[in-house]
Amino acid sequence: MRRAPALLAVGLLLAVAKPAVGEPMRPLPGTVPRALRHLVASEPAPADLPLENVTIVLGLRDRTGLDAVIAAQQDRHSPRFGHWLDLEEIADRFAPRRGEYERVREWFVGQGFQVVRDSPTRMAFVVAGTAAQARTALAAPIWLYRARERTYHGPAVDPSLPDSIGSSVGGILGLDDLPKFRPLVRPLELVDGHVALGPADFALAYAATPLQNAGLTGAGRTIAVIARSDFNDSDVAAFGERFGAPIHFERRFVDPSNPPGIRPEPGEETEVLIDTQWSGALAPGAQVNVVLSRPAPQGDIPESLAEAVERRQGDIITLSFGLCEGSSPVIATELFDAFYAVGNALGQTILVASGDSGGTECLPGEPDLLAVNALASSPHAIAVGGTSFELAPDGSLPSPLVESVWNDAQGAGGGGESAVFARPRYQLATLVAHTNGRAMPDVSVAASPDSPGYFMVQAGETRVIGGTSASAPSLASVLALVAEQMARATGTNGLGQLLPTLYRLGSEQMRGLRAPVFRDVTTGTNAFDGHGGFPATTGFDLASGWGAPLADALAAAVTGPGRCEPELGCLIPGQGPKRRACTGEWLVEQDVFAARHGLPRVRQTCRDGDPECDVDGAADGRCTSNVGLCLNVFDVRSAFLNRKGVPVCEPGPVRRVTLLSPGAHTRDPVVAGNRDALQAALGALPTFPTSLRAACTATVPLEVPLGAGGRPGRLNLRVRIDGAHGPAMSRLTLVCLPP
Repeated sequence: MRRAPALLAVGLLLAVAKPAVGEPMRPLPGTVPRALRHLVASEPAPADLPLENVTIVLGLRDRTGLDAVIAAQQDRHSPRFGHWLDLEEIADRFAPRRGEYERVREWFVGQGFQVVRDSPTRMAFVVAGTAAQARTALAAPIWLYRARERTYHGPAVDPSLPDSIGSSVGGILGLDDLPKFRPLVRPLELVDGHVALGPADFALAYAATPLQNAGLTGAGRTIAVIARSDFNDSDVAAFGERFGAPIHFERRFVDPSNPPGIRPEPGEETEVLIDTQWSGALAPGAQVNVVLSRPAPQGDIPESLAEAVERRQGDIITLSFGLCEGSSPVIATELFDAFYAVGNALGQTILVASGDSGGTECLPGEPDLLAVNALASSPHAIAVGGTSFELAPDGSLPSPLVESVWNDAQGAGGGGESAVFARPRYQLATLVAHTNGRAMPDVSVAASPDSPGYFMVQAGETRVIGGTSASAPSLASVLALVAEQMARATGTNGLGQLLPTLYRLGSEQMRGLRAPVFRDVTTGTNAFDGHGGFPATTGFDLASGWGAPLADALAAAVTGPGRCEPELGCLIPGQGPKRRACTGEWLVEQDVFAARHGLPRVRQTCRDGDPECDVDGAADGRCTSNVGLCLNVFDVRSAFLNRKGVPVCEPGPVRRVTLLSPGAHTRDPVVAGNRDALQAALGALPTFPTSLRAACTATVPLEVPLGAGGRPGRLNLRVRIDGAHGPAMSRLTLVCLPP
């Protein structure tokens, strides 16, 4: 009952705040932070209360198209493999159009807001204003809220915008000052006599030593550390001297005239130091760029991230902050995902700490809420979980090294299922039952502050720390070595969106198709402090992901040839005269084919759970096949040679590709998903007409469910290719048999 007067006052204030006449207003639902619901509104905020960091989120215009390009950049069969886009092309093709962005921007300027940060991607811009402007322009009165001994401010209702620009804006962030991003570092104060990991120990534990012995140092690679607190250079220098790991770093300020200084809050300086020291610990040749936002409340983690992506401050980005997905606005989570996706298209690999509270990565007072770290739940970022293991009394590594899921008095590795993002297609092979959301973590390395813990230096003193805050930058250092080897092998500058490759490798390892790339973590649970969590199992799980990556095996797998290389062995020719049959050929990534006259047949049958053709290798009621389409194939197989041994099917320009089946009007959600995936892959091909040879789409996983009663299931694929030799048809039928 004590809230009634405040709520009544809010209602009266809203009545006055709504415009009486003029253009209809469109509300932006989901802007009011859910955490405000637990607080008591006391009084309206002063009219001149400054709102210094209000983000207007427009988002991406063509997310599907951007995802298709990102997939093609990772597919060795695609001509786009390793060809990163530049920021201007991303903005023009996938972000809001320039006129739309300017229209929204001008409206806010016209309402008295000051633009303090524009965006070259046009996905968001930042303004500053006052509570009075929020009330008048956005119909969102700002109130004061009491919480224990602190007072916060926030909007009483979701803001609204005029219809003319409302459809362009996904949401508004920054109308409140509730605590949001928190450093995840876990310090362990007792150091005397304590054993922990130094850089050489970590390299040995995760098989990075062979890469270092081969001369890899991360030379030419850059690592961006997302931060909001400054630090003392002497601590980074002392770390390098004590552990033989010199760190080459630079500060990159969002606003050099307005640096943040060293923040006094607990964990802030420790966080930036552990990130800086360990992101370069295994890669002394790499450049570490510490990206620092403006001081609070003018700037924060999103500002540092935008700077790191839009100015490409790192081939690899590491972020070690937490944000409860269940308590933050959905638009905030989606904005981070949009920046990660743009970074992927630029060739950046993003690593985010999965969290240190197990399956309950939430705010104090909400320990029973199953939720994940919103900053790590994006399908475009690698969520790094945590493990633990004991060192010998002398600090040496045990042999064999057996890891468990991190879960002790200090915390537990974050993991679970996103409530915002659906399970991406690359996770079809995870075999996690009853999950519909993006599952995490993806991989895990040491995180416990006590078993084994990480050495670091702060205030001149050697300390021991832990948390997935340490896991993410350490893995970033490993990936700098992998990226250097990739550059040597392929000339590609950066690894980009590495997740589909990690899941392909994990699936192949689980099915016995390759030597281990991950050390499987099969014991422990991340049910921290008795609250909800998940157990470790064989293969992928919601406590450790695929387990601990083995750096040497990962580098070899990422830079070496993939399945179906050379390509011709996995290509199914088109139909019709031989002269046209190579205009378009289906590419199917599997090991065994039904063949005729030495060529794979149009109809390919797979038994549910057969690892030679079913991607997930599990009898789960569906067969999953990785399928793409190749144009202008120079096919020299015997069936396409004339009597003189000369190919009769020669490439020629292709003007148009039309997907005929699955049809656009299917009501089956699985078939519709298959069509959308194929259509997106086709949309990522070079602009037509094209004369490129073997211009392949990215391979996409297609599902063929069993029929009713366990009967065989079927998926018919058909495309028409209009080219120089006339129209050609390419067909493929995938049949799934019961196990």
